[in-house]
Order: sequence, then structure tokens, then C-alpha cells
Amino acid sequence: MVALISRILIFVLGIWFLRRLFLSLGAPPKPGAQRGAAKPSNAMVRDPVCGMYMDPRLALRLEEGKGTFFFCSEECKGKFLAGVRAGAHFP
Repeated sequence: MVALISRILIFVLGIWFLRRLFLSLGAPPKPGAQRGAAKPSNAMVRDPVCGMYMDPRLALRLEEGKGTFFFCSEECKGKFLAGVRAGAHFP
């Protein structure tokens, strides 16, 4: 009886180990896994035209005299620049 239980336990552990091995081979690297990699930032930025929140690394960036603005698209960036030229105020 003990031999049967130990065989089943070894079989289950073998399956578990192989599953973990195959899953780790196909998995993408985890963020920050490289030495010296920058820590991911949870800070989101807001598009001043449409109000959409996005990751600053993916956003379009514009540095104006008033500060730095982030946009979700070229369309929003163009509307912003047209509004600034017309004297509109954005948050």
C-alpha cells in the first residue's frame, strides 16, 4: 500500500514539474527580470483634450513652456495645438 501511494505521489510530482517546465519555457520575461532594469511605473497621465488616461511610455509627448503634455493620438495633439494658438485653456 505504501509503495502504491509513493508511486502515485512521484507520478503527480513528475507531472507537476513537467508542466511548470513547459510553461516557463514559453512565458515572456517578467518585468524587471533583467539586472538594472527600470521599475515599472503605475503612474498614468491624462490627455488634456479627450481626458483619456494612458501609460506615459506609450503616449505622445509635447513640451510647451507651461509644462509637459501627453496625448493619446496625433488628432488630440493637433486639437491641443490649435486650441493653444486660438487662446483656449486646457487643464
